[in-house]
Amino acid sequence: MAVAGIVRGFSGFGTGMIIGPVGAMTFGPQAAIVILLVIDSLPMLPLILSALKKVSLRELLPVAAGYGLILPLGIWFLKTGDTVTLRWFMSLVILVAAAILWSGWVYRGPRNLAVRIGVGGISGFLGGAAGVSGPPVILYWMALSTGAGLVRANLLVYFALAQVLSGTGLVVAGIVNRESLMLGLVCAPLYLVALLVGARLFGLASESTYKRVALLIVIAAAIMTLPVLDGLRGQA
Repeated sequence: MAVAGIVRGFSGFGTGMIIGPVGAMTFGPQAAIVILLVIDSLPMLPLILSALKKVSLRELLPVAAGYGLILPLGIWFLKTGDTVTLRWFMSLVILVAAAILWSGWVYRGPRNLAVRIGVGGISGFLGGAAGVSGPPVILYWMALSTGAGLVRANLLVYFALAQVLSGTGLVVAGIVNRESLMLGLVCAPLYLVALLVGARLFGLASESTYKRVALLIVIAAAIMTLPVLDGLRGQA
């Protein structure tokens, strides 16, 4: 939890990509996503309020609509899927996403309404099924030529909307329960402190260095929590 907070604080991403596989291994995939939803909502409120002044609704709304349309399919997969299968899915999705982000690949395709809705749909399925909604929209919006400030504002407000939609969907699906909520609330203070530590560390090295360190931690978390290694952990 502390590692995830520090990574998020200095790189701006990575919470779900670390907590997803580690939480799924420890508490199960469903509880992991609820914990992630709780701890990553409250600390972001001040940033979201300031981002509302800069957000591009033309970019944001179609992506958010696509997220909402496909999110129920991802939640259904989470609710009905086998625990081991879900853990494999989470880890492999995160490894692929980390590899793409590491490569520096930039989307150069069309930017029409259908593409925006499609990007949101992919994000919605991954968010509902694995708690990893970020990579599709990060890759899509990073290619914008309007500047980092607008991209950051879009992402902050988008993730806020995604959390509201995901939280509603998880409640309706009966996945949210008292135990997972309490786990999230217990973990939230540690995560917040780590978030502040990570933010303080930002500036001690280049942004690219921090992002690569963050991705290495993400990759390590995904590999170490692969179900195929359960036997080795049991023997330790």
